[in-house]
Amino acid sequence: MATFERVLRAHDHIRKAISQTPILTSSTIDGMVGCKVLFKSEHLQKTGSFKARGAIHNIKIVTGRGTKGVVTHSSGNHGQAVAWAARAAGVKCTVVVPEGNTRMQIEAMEGYGARIVRCDNNPARRVSTCNGLAEREGLDFIDPFISIDIIEGQGSLGIELKEQLSSVPPLFVAVGGGGLAAGLSLALPLTPLYLAEPEGKHLTRQLEGNQSMEQLSLPTIADGIRTRLIGEENKKTLKTHKEIHTLAVSESEIRESLLLIWTRLKQHVEPTAAVPLAALIKVLLLSKKSPLPFKEVVLCGGNVDPSFTP
Repeated sequence: MATFERVLRAHDHIRKAISQTPILTSSTIDGMVGCKVLFKSEHLQKTGSFKARGAIHNIKIVTGRGTKGVVTHSSGNHGQAVAWAARAAGVKCTVVVPEGNTRMQIEAMEGYGARIVRCDNNPARRVSTCNGLAEREGLDFIDPFISIDIIEGQGSLGIELKEQLSSVPPLFVAVGGGGLAAGLSLALPLTPLYLAEPEGKHLTRQLEGNQSMEQLSLPTIADGIRTRLIGEENKKTLKTHKEIHTLAVSESEIRESLLLIWTRLKQHVEPTAAVPLAALIKVLLLSKKSPLPFKEVVLCGGNVDPSFTP
């Protein structure tokens, strides 16, 4: 399993290659929600999302042992991050992209030098296509969220927060496959983590091991976290954390929070980045206790389609 010590090493491994993203605030949003909210701006990270952390860590590892090239699957942010990291290392990159992706996402990956291979919009087909390419061409398969190397790379975000803040407040983060959440749980073992999800994901049931479902995508505007299932390694890691909370939010709550970030924080983030704020607002509305003075939200990405409107 991934460990805190390995997350520390990953942070040291990649810190010169990534940006230390700023923490933003909005007095208007603070007044609206009733507490001080800190926004960790990973939408300003290299390639526009936190995915650059895991990608550059993974590429450094496969480059260190020698590689003929890498293959991954992605609907956007992860593919861009791996293509960027591969280009920087002089490594060939192939991204398996499901049908239905916007031209903007594909052009961004191609802009970083990736070869695009299309496949059906089915998670199992995406993985099987990657495995086939890896076997035939001798490529290293970089999974978007299951591998330990990805978890450790994403966890560097938590180490960076420790460097920026004297104390990291309760942290709200959107969950897709669970790589970022698992990494943060290792990096911040004493920080309460609120895992924000679109309705229908059933994170609590998954963490308890009682949820069985087909590996299908959720119909949500938060396209970065449409996958229903979190990875088994991520699930194991999250279960070791002392204080995990799960919160499901509706599509209307995501849209309202996205507009709040766009108009009040003045940051043009993607819909997935609004999911944690929607969860925070729900917690504060439902809580009967006085809220803690500080909360923190991870703005996970900023790769929004220019034609999208909330």
